[in-house]
Amino acid sequence: MPNPCRRTEEMTTERNLDMPDPQRNDFPLLADFTAALTSVAFGKWQERVDDYAHRAELAGECRRLADLAFRDRDAAAREHLHDILTVVYAYEFSQSAARNPDQDPQPILRDVTSVLENAVLDNEFRQVPEELLTGYPTGEKDYVRWLKALIQDHPASTHPMYAEHLTNAATVEDIRFLLAQETSLDPRFDDILAVMQFGATGAEKMEIAANYWDEMGNGEFADVHTTLFSQCLTSIGVDRGYIESNLLLAAKECGNISAGLALSRRHYLRAIGYYGVTEFLAPRRFRQLVTAWDRLGLPPEGKVYHDIHINVDAHHAAGWYKNVIGPVVERDPAAGREIALGTFVRLNTSAYYLDRVLEVCLKQPLPA
Repeated sequence: MPNPCRRTEEMTTERNLDMPDPQRNDFPLLADFTAALTSVAFGKWQERVDDYAHRAELAGECRRLADLAFRDRDAAAREHLHDILTVVYAYEFSQSAARNPDQDPQPILRDVTSVLENAVLDNEFRQVPEELLTGYPTGEKDYVRWLKALIQDHPASTHPMYAEHLTNAATVEDIRFLLAQETSLDPRFDDILAVMQFGATGAEKMEIAANYWDEMGNGEFADVHTTLFSQCLTSIGVDRGYIESNLLLAAKECGNISAGLALSRRHYLRAIGYYGVTEFLAPRRFRQLVTAWDRLGLPPEGKVYHDIHINVDAHHAAGWYKNVIGPVVERDPAAGREIALGTFVRLNTSAYYLDRVLEVCLKQPLPA
């Protein structure tokens, strides 16, 4: 059977974020777009929306960048593409009250995102052999057992970054570095659960909603999981400057794929497979991180976030497969392929990401 966690292209290399990149100068309209998107004072969105020639040129730059990143396997182009998507998703998950409500960048956002996001996701989908997505059982209980077995058999489920390095050898700096990478998803997870409820009904909606309410600290702000995660970062000295100086391309990729699957309604089935893995693997991984935290004598208030998720996510995972994934497949057996596809995307990207983190911690590349 093909190894689903080993990407067919291995061109990506992690780069120093301060390294000058001459290729970025080749995409002036995209540079202008990201600058406008991050400026609360920019007030010419409607002019640009109505300028179809400009939009066509901007879309052309997006296609050229995507071709460089994935067809030509250019690592610098790939990082530039993900930097742009990072800005886009930060905007999409932000409050807009301070912006002029009559300025609507959404048409241009869609122009850019539809090209770049599709290129990223299509690249990930190609990494999953079709034979892994077919021949599954269609009864809800049998399908869930089949899917969980695939997760358990995947290298990501017992990745050595957690199972070996964190438990036995990780330093304080290793944990700081890992937590910086985790900021690409963890601080946004409550909002992701909120948008994933759109259109869901019955037990499916209630399960996602219950998960969301737990993320909200069951109504107590001090217990909101994003608050606790911020407390964790502060306790170990991970601030914004540290994150910006150390965030790996692989972490940006995971964050952008997570956002893209959640925000696009057409990817809902893939998203529930993807986030099912997140819930399923979190308890064991967080238990291993807490073991390292205690071994190193780190501040006890910093481990509350991970301690809580050991039990909470075990409950969430069981409910996610019983009340969301199982019933969806029972209702529409064809959904099983898309759920499995999302599952493998999460497993593959997680394994790849943790490989890159472990290489930094060990200060040497892993064997091919």
